Amino acid sequence: MNRSKWSLSGILVLGLILAVAVSGCGSDDDERVLRYASPSLGVERMDPSQGFTGAITAGPLIDWLVVMSSDGKLEPGLALSWEQSSDGLSWLFELREGVEFHDGEEMTAEDVRFSLMEAFTREGSTSANVNRFRNSLKEVEVVDDHTVRIHSNGPWLTLPHDLSKFGGIEGVVLPAHYINEVGWDGYEANPIGTGPWKFIRFETGNIIEFEANDDYWGGKPKFDRLEVLLVPEESTRIAMLEAGEIDIADISLDKAAGLDSRGFTIAEYPISATVRINLWGTYEEGWSPYYDEPVPTASKQVREALNLAINRQEMIDTLFTGRGVPAAITMGTHSIGYQELEPYPFDPTRAKQLLADAGYPSGFDMTIFSYGAGPFPSYQQVAEAAASYWQAIGVNVTIVPTDLGVMRPKYFGELPQDESVIGNAGVIGLPTGLNGVNDLNIWFNIKGGNMKLGGNTAHDATLAAEAATSLDAMVVEVQRAFRILYDDYRNVPIANIPGSLWAYGNGLEKVDPQPSLSSAIQTSLWEAVPASD
Repeated sequence: MNRSKWSLSGILVLGLILAVAVSGCGSDDDERVLRYASPSLGVERMDPSQGFTGAITAGPLIDWLVVMSSDGKLEPGLALSWEQSSDGLSWLFELREGVEFHDGEEMTAEDVRFSLMEAFTREGSTSANVNRFRNSLKEVEVVDDHTVRIHSNGPWLTLPHDLSKFGGIEGVVLPAHYINEVGWDGYEANPIGTGPWKFIRFETGNIIEFEANDDYWGGKPKFDRLEVLLVPEESTRIAMLEAGEIDIADISLDKAAGLDSRGFTIAEYPISATVRINLWGTYEEGWSPYYDEPVPTASKQVREALNLAINRQEMIDTLFTGRGVPAAITMGTHSIGYQELEPYPFDPTRAKQLLADAGYPSGFDMTIFSYGAGPFPSYQQVAEAAASYWQAIGVNVTIVPTDLGVMRPKYFGELPQDESVIGNAGVIGLPTGLNGVNDLNIWFNIKGGNMKLGGNTAHDATLAAEAATSLDAMVVEVQRAFRILYDDYRNVPIANIPGSLWAYGNGLEKVDPQPSLSSAIQTSLWEAVPASD
């Protein structure tokens, strides 16, 4: 690393860290401070109802009703148990007793009612699932101090998942008494929760500081203070890590191998992101009045050929530094409806034959759009690798770099879809979702008048999943839908790679990231173990 090329902003941030380090260590030689350098979120909020930024920024001081283990199983959080009624229209949640907010007041069922009915669904809330909760919640009934019954307007099979730390922010329990007293502005200025860390101060764009909650129901953190340092530039975060001024930092996939070789430990987020190439315009002739003349990708043989031409393991080894596995579908192992399917093999000889059989012995012209979204910066390299593989079987590929803001209206726009994407492809990498039904509706099916990747191929199976009266039935239909898409080669899955990565030095013995909203590590740092322990 050439440290003479640090930016002015990097020098200023490092100066802040040094000042904090001196002030933090000078008062008490025995005080343990955990310093974490995080990318800036642009706008940091301490109010969890303000979308994912609030969930990440305030993450250390809050708790969820339900948590998810690294293998995708739901486990108790603030709720000890949950059970759905026989008619499917309500869930009964039993709460932990003796859990206190940071001001010493006990958490009760009234706080759960307030959080769901008055906080996350209120006007002004920008949580990601706010519309779902507004439309689906009917009533939250306080049965007693530690029991709450959540009534819905229809069967809500996945409510415990949706109230989990991975599912969304709506599962956080906020202090009704405190917010009613100080208001939302007062809460944001001095937030409290039931979490392992208590809020100390927040300097916008610079640092958020917390102290350990000695009375935390899950056990006191092994550090006395947590400092979350907002450092936008990765090169600056790495320089701080190497200088020993921070303990842990977010890093990108392409930096992991170098830091690993220099003695740092790399922690991986347990839930994968899927790198894939979407095939836009895979529409069957005659099924829609907008698409009477199919493009080459409307042919199943062509889509199979494009998949067989890709050497997924080679791409993982070269582009993703070996961190990942070949992907078969765009779902993670934690997703509702996940199934083990065999990744498509690498068989360029058969791919050429399939093109010839489809009527394209000399190939055809195609564009790959490269646009950034997800945990890695290698979109252009993925596009270049795919172009090389496809050109080897006769497809003439042009790569067009762009950005997600430009592309999204083109492929998610109302019918007819933008002509520039029909018959072409786009590289994207995104964290895999919680519910396979949502993935089907977002990416593959006709929904809300928008055209997606699969036309009407898996539409019936998706409707059956939405109409399921049990979670088991939903899983069966989601698996059926994705099997249809897999057999029909509806897109080009490349690899499942870590959703996020962090590097830490020898001051830490162990950091164990757990599933959380937006792949954030802030909610897992209370369990970080110092090297001396």
